[in-house]
Amino acid sequence: MKLPILLYHKIDRIPAGSRYPRNYVTPEQFEAQLAFLARRGYTSVTFADYLAYRRGERLLPRRAVIITFDDGYRSNRTIALPLLRQYGFGATIFLVTAYVGMTNRWDADEIQEPLLDAADVRAMQAAGIDFGSHTATHARLATLRPVEALRELRTSRERLGELLGKPVRVLGYPYGDYNRETMQFARDAGYEAGVIIRRRMNTDTTDLLELRRIPITCLTSPGRFAWDLFRLRWFHGS
Repeated sequence: MKLPILLYHKIDRIPAGSRYPRNYVTPEQFEAQLAFLARRGYTSVTFADYLAYRRGERLLPRRAVIITFDDGYRSNRTIALPLLRQYGFGATIFLVTAYVGMTNRWDADEIQEPLLDAADVRAMQAAGIDFGSHTATHARLATLRPVEALRELRTSRERLGELLGKPVRVLGYPYGDYNRETMQFARDAGYEAGVIIRRRMNTDTTDLLELRRIPITCLTSPGRFAWDLFRLRWFHGS
């Protein structure tokens, strides 16, 4: 099957002075995209569902989609979550574990915005939202020495597992920055899947530690959104 995985960051108004406005999707855009998915019969699934499918242990809906958010901004709870629940979708949020309850300190030149704190994470988990690791400090893994990369991966997985009360199986590579060595480090740290940024679908042969995600930004038009969900599935190599 062909599985689209969507990548979001912030569902919010774009503040004046933002250096990275493409990290935003307005609430109106997000609602329109969820409404589109609902009209077209899409069902959100979890990474646990997909991993079970890849092991041959379960089937997935004909039109399955995984919705993801990177970084874990508080607006994921205050703005995105009510819209997800309204349209019957779940999501996975990749958290930067050293900064839970703080701000996006890895982007020192960007407007600082609050991140989900531990209470937010637990409340969202109770509401059916899943979480994965986005490393400990949002580091570019491919640029680190092996010992540093492994520390980022292991520390974040352990801390997040303690917060969630269950093992963490999925990693979101910060900045989509990874290489073959990074993928092996992720395996060594105990991750079963990893997600990158690439405008392609996933197939039954896609490496589980190199799952493609389609980035959604404030510039994603309704036509672009539809193209990514429907026509990409027919591309060779998708």
